[in-house]
Amino acid sequence: MSLHNRTGLYLIFGCRWALLLSGLILYSKNGGVTPGLLLAAVLFQTIYSLLQLNKMRRKVAIIAAIADLGFGIYLLGLTGGLSSPFLMYSFTGLWMVKSFVSWRQYYPIILFYVAGIPILFAMTSGVVIYKYVLAHFDYGFIVFAFFCLVSLVHFVMQNVRKQFRKLVMIYSSSHMTVQPMKQGTISYVEELLQRVLDDREVILCVESIGRYEKVQSWKHTYFMNYMKQNRLNSQKIYTQLPSPTGEVVPYYVQVLLDRSGQKYGWLLVKSGKNELSILHKIYMQFILMKLEAFQFVNEELLDAQETAVALERDAIAQNIHDGIAQELFFISIQLFQLKNALPPDVREETLPYVTEIEKKVKESHRDIRQFIIELKDEKRKFNLHSAIEKLLHRVTEHTEVVPIFENIGWAAHEQLDIEEAIYHLVEEAANNVIKHAKAKHIHVRIEVTSVQWSITIKDDGIGMQISEVYEQGRFGLRGMENRIKALNGAISFQSEAVMGTTVTAYIPRERSIAYV
Repeated sequence: MSLHNRTGLYLIFGCRWALLLSGLILYSKNGGVTPGLLLAAVLFQTIYSLLQLNKMRRKVAIIAAIADLGFGIYLLGLTGGLSSPFLMYSFTGLWMVKSFVSWRQYYPIILFYVAGIPILFAMTSGVVIYKYVLAHFDYGFIVFAFFCLVSLVHFVMQNVRKQFRKLVMIYSSSHMTVQPMKQGTISYVEELLQRVLDDREVILCVESIGRYEKVQSWKHTYFMNYMKQNRLNSQKIYTQLPSPTGEVVPYYVQVLLDRSGQKYGWLLVKSGKNELSILHKIYMQFILMKLEAFQFVNEELLDAQETAVALERDAIAQNIHDGIAQELFFISIQLFQLKNALPPDVREETLPYVTEIEKKVKESHRDIRQFIIELKDEKRKFNLHSAIEKLLHRVTEHTEVVPIFENIGWAAHEQLDIEEAIYHLVEEAANNVIKHAKAKHIHVRIEVTSVQWSITIKDDGIGMQISEVYEQGRFGLRGMENRIKALNGAISFQSEAVMGTTVTAYIPRERSIAYV
């Protein structure tokens, strides 16, 4: 609670009014409350509250706080000294002093105030100080309770501010901008985690994904390889790990999962068992969720950028194919006809020139065709078959399922939406096999001809009731069907108990772009 906060001031003055009124009630039972005392106490507290709730200059506010402390001592003197029911009310005047000093200065001020009151009353009463204190021994318990209260408030405020600063750090972590996962991003997240985890060592191991370069240092690579070779019994666990130097070190390890449930790495925090508090783990989740969200957005944006570039390249390649390539082909035909139509009297002299021109036109046509192929293929650094092989390896890694990939035929180029549909179909079906089929093998067969694509995904798992699963909308069957039908294709699902499941899809090709 900040004393500069208006809500905090309302709370403080609410407590002070409650203590003042309860003191007046207790003191009135002895018949000691005079109208003048009652009026003076209420009037002073009202004026002081209004002054503090309205903005004052610092010097005026300090003077008002000192006057309040003085009035508290005066009120104690009129109502029984250290036995006064207004004792706690007078102590609460010290709360307002805190807004002008640090905690290091505040504790000596409290000590001076609580020690000065009995000394002052002893001197005004003509009694030896230690005898006066002994006569009011319960005053010490009240002072001790007040010190405990102040210390508790101090402790709570420090921790609240500390946790608030951590939340601000997490919220303001804007370094994770739209970019591929790089070592700089990993280091930034590690530093942020280290700060919110009270300077504990943090190692964030992120597996390299697809088009991204390897982003790990040698230390990250060491722990990455160790975690791959030694499977955890839980997604979050305290364990002992060997360091690169061979020393056994305690770590808290958490498996990193993306929003589709796929593992993409591990978080290692150097910590003994149960050292991390609930708040530490909450902050870790906040940061990891933010990292995963940023990476998801980055992936989507990068995919969109690549798709836009690919579509633009397709359009350029198609324009070249429909324009220059067709014109060269037409010229080649015309030259062939011209060569056959040459009169005998000029044939011997003209034929070498026509043949040379025809040769150059054919070479140019061949170069244009190759350029079109390269231009269209530039949209990806690996072809569809290579991407599916990597997908199957990634999905079946650390499982008992053995992938079998069969590739028949080859296409120099295919429409981007068809390739994406095939890739996502295999991805969805493969994930279903891993999660639900309890299979030992998954067999993916992709065949391409000049007419169509044929995709078959088969497993030897427990099978399922297709009609029931389809009606319930489970396993993404409708999504697969909609994706294939959107390309004028067809898809079927076959499954028998203990015999596994087979997904078969056919997608027609457009011959105009199948071969250039």
